Amino acid sequence: MYKNGYSIRRIPEVVADSGSALVHFFSDDAFNMSGFNISYRLNACPSRVAGVDCSGNGICIDKECTCNGYWGGKACHLEKCPNNCGKAKGRGRCDQHGCICNTGYKGYDCGQLAVNGYWETVSILNFVPPGSASHGAAVWRDSMYVIAGESYGRGTMLYVYDFNGNVWETPHIVQSPTPRYGHSTVIYGDKIFLYGGVLGNLGSTSELWAFDISAKTWENITVKALSCNESYLMCGPLKVAGHTATVVMNVDNKKADRMVVIFGHSPNFGYLNTVQEYYFGEREWYIVNTRGFPVKGGYGHTASWDPLTAKIYVYGGVVSESEASQVLSRNLYSYEPNSRTWTLLADAPSSRFLHSATFVSPGMMLVFGGNTHNDTSHSFGAKCYSSELLAYDVTCDSWHVLGVPPDIQADLPRFGHSAVVFEGSLYIYGGFDGEMLSDMLKYTPGQCEHFHPSDVCLNARVGSKCVWDLTTGRCVDIQTMITEVEFMGESERCPILNRSSMTNRIFQNTERCSRFEDCASCTQTTSDCIWCGNTCSYKECRNTSNTKALSAARSVEDCPMEGGIQCHLLHTCSACNTQPECVYTTKCIPKPTNTSSEIYVPGAQCKVCSEFNSCLNCTVSECIWCQNEGRCVDKNAYTASFPYGQCREWTTMNNKCRNNGTNEKSQCNFYSTCAQCRDDPACGWCDDGSKTGLGKCLPGGFGGPTLHTESLPSTTCLPDKWHFTTCPKCQCNGHAVCKANTSICEPCDNLTTGDHCEHCIKGYWGNPVNGGKCTPCECNNHATHCHPETGKCFCTIKGLNGEHCDNCDNTNHYYKDAYNNGSCYYDLTVDYQFTFNLSKKEERHYTQINFRNTPSKADIDADFSITCSVLAKMNITMRKGTSREEVPIFSGYNCTSMHHKFAKSEYNFGMENNTQTTFYVYVYDFQPPLWIQISFSQYPKLNLQQFFITFSSCFLLLLLVAALLWKIKQRYDIYRRRQRLFVEMEQMASRPFSQDGTHLG
Repeated sequence: MYKNGYSIRRIPEVVADSGSALVHFFSDDAFNMSGFNISYRLNACPSRVAGVDCSGNGICIDKECTCNGYWGGKACHLEKCPNNCGKAKGRGRCDQHGCICNTGYKGYDCGQLAVNGYWETVSILNFVPPGSASHGAAVWRDSMYVIAGESYGRGTMLYVYDFNGNVWETPHIVQSPTPRYGHSTVIYGDKIFLYGGVLGNLGSTSELWAFDISAKTWENITVKALSCNESYLMCGPLKVAGHTATVVMNVDNKKADRMVVIFGHSPNFGYLNTVQEYYFGEREWYIVNTRGFPVKGGYGHTASWDPLTAKIYVYGGVVSESEASQVLSRNLYSYEPNSRTWTLLADAPSSRFLHSATFVSPGMMLVFGGNTHNDTSHSFGAKCYSSELLAYDVTCDSWHVLGVPPDIQADLPRFGHSAVVFEGSLYIYGGFDGEMLSDMLKYTPGQCEHFHPSDVCLNARVGSKCVWDLTTGRCVDIQTMITEVEFMGESERCPILNRSSMTNRIFQNTERCSRFEDCASCTQTTSDCIWCGNTCSYKECRNTSNTKALSAARSVEDCPMEGGIQCHLLHTCSACNTQPECVYTTKCIPKPTNTSSEIYVPGAQCKVCSEFNSCLNCTVSECIWCQNEGRCVDKNAYTASFPYGQCREWTTMNNKCRNNGTNEKSQCNFYSTCAQCRDDPACGWCDDGSKTGLGKCLPGGFGGPTLHTESLPSTTCLPDKWHFTTCPKCQCNGHAVCKANTSICEPCDNLTTGDHCEHCIKGYWGNPVNGGKCTPCECNNHATHCHPETGKCFCTIKGLNGEHCDNCDNTNHYYKDAYNNGSCYYDLTVDYQFTFNLSKKEERHYTQINFRNTPSKADIDADFSITCSVLAKMNITMRKGTSREEVPIFSGYNCTSMHHKFAKSEYNFGMENNTQTTFYVYVYDFQPPLWIQISFSQYPKLNLQQFFITFSSCFLLLLLVAALLWKIKQRYDIYRRRQRLFVEMEQMASRPFSQDGTHLG
């Protein structure tokens, strides 16, 4: 509980009043952890310091601490006046009960300024309900109603907390719904509405219940749902958990008041990106079509109503990344319920789920806690339990982190808690931090009027939205100016960004816009993105060519009509098939326009993991089976299905199923050894008394066998033969006895071997554990041993396969011979060199490989070549025509490197069936790894006379062609010179001339 700066103040303590306890540790198979140290003491008091009682700050009396004067808590680990209450700084003073803070200071140590907002713990002296998580909470007048939640079976359906009286009450109600968790809770009028949730190991439900606060009665509401024309369509209300519900009021028409249900995880459709609406007045239920940004819905997000903008703000959650994986989301969306439009807002600083998000005052959403663990197989610092307090400024579309005091008498990190607002303060109840919590925290936002001038006001981080009133020159809370907000300039609402911040925002928006690949995603954000034909750009289109400027789409209304549903966001077959535009093959894709009706898979044929009720059919269908819960879930839904560690062990492999496809009261009989049985905390080993290790695994505890839900006869297993935390010394599985007073088995009988006679000897297979039998391997004399568990033969000849080495691997060109049915041969093609590399793990059993070749050219000798990388033996035989007799050529030859010529004069080559010769090459007695290079070739000899005649003819022909081309070139050059001369003469003749007469006297 204390690692890398993370610690909790509450001492996780387990007390066993019976004098005995069983501590069972389990961890997720898919995540590597460093382990832990655990210690225990007898008849001791709790302590935060090892080796001393009461943390060294008190004395232990009757297992309870009596603390010294200035210490408190069950382990005397809480200082009553930490930091001396800041007395030196004038913040407060200390008395025997704790700090008394001066005006303006708050907190456990008087270290928090009230004007900046402050945290408190709500101390309740009397009854406190059992801890719970993923419960529902709603405020009615001066009381908080906590509905159900996961409490590991310790809580009831309803608890009520009185804010004024600071007490918890458990109302007496005659009939209540089945307890659940992961449901939604809203209050409308004087009724609390509860929808969905998980009913233990029964999975999610679609029930809608209403609790009448005045009458203290529950009603199971039957809604009027839209009729579904096809069985595969999505029909509400859906079975769902991890969703949210928000009440949207209609001022003009009370009948239009509705509950808006957003996202969640459905066992049938996976992670939902749908919005459902329930109308209180008409009791009608709809699944509505939305527009705008193509959202990716999920589990464990938050949805908060902001009265300033009349929108619902949805943040975080676990979302589906693919058909087999999920990821935490950091996206923040706004949903406008009247136009049903989604908009993507600024990303949060981190991703999380099962957190809380609340508007204590308009315009400022406060996010607390949550699970931020997003690592895969190793930890990189992401915390399972967050204590962060984030604030989202609606008017500025910006996030910031609010400080949390280090000294507070509570453990802040948690997830699965609830958050409500009462009299301007945020109350946080319960949650999970490794165990279920029942404490209450209180956060009160600061006061804006204490901040000035305007830049200090707008940068105030006090948990409420501060704006600057130009009229009065004062800093005020935005809720005092709700009607004037839309007329305010940005300088009155948001801090002025410096040059560096502005540059960084431009860079982030540019990069963000470039990631969007469709018009709706591009235009429905707050990042000033515009759609430019087929790309998304920041603020303006970048026209890189000389063509006309592209027409830009700046809003979703400007987007082209095509597009519709984005099929790639749907990761289950059932969800995909609810959309007529999509079709599911191995994943959800847009349905081609020319698709035939046969390709469309109706929802009835989709495999829904939650409908499988046995491990066998669950794992065969590539789902996850939870052993102890007996539930089947999607591969990407483990986190959403078991958020609080309810599943101690899961599997995706059918050979690890414990109930063998049958529903049994106990799965203990799956274990066949005492060691396996002992590792399951619900099972124990009953020895048969033979002192050979034989026995059976039965459900039970330290006191003896029991089904936990019902008792077993006392004769089921006698006390002296029952073993719960230990095993009998001799464990020879019934195949031997042990030497006197030792655990060493005498020589094993019944064809077994091993320290505990737990394996079959070579040549036999089976499971000899707990008296099992060994069976001989049946391999048709082509293997010496087989797989010890399945009996599949390890064939010694390459190319043989099958359970009993009775087939040839035709896929890889190994074929049986028509005249030799005992083995398989690789057909070597003439004039090719083949390399066989036997180095894989599955090839370690091979000791022989066979080849064959039939030379096809009748008038050319056949050259044979082979090279072996390790020492091996080789036989070469031949068979003529249809003769069944193989004639030996080489026997027992050492296969290192060999070249040999088979003369055409000695063997009949060619393709005539009655004359052809087939060579057989057997390489054997080797031990992998090795490689073999082998070839048969029939290249014709070089005829020198024919070569020189051909060469001379070609050379003379080349000379003749060259001479001819030279003569043609000469003629062409003479022709060009003549033409040029004609042109020159014409130009000279065309020059201007005239006569001038001269008289000489």
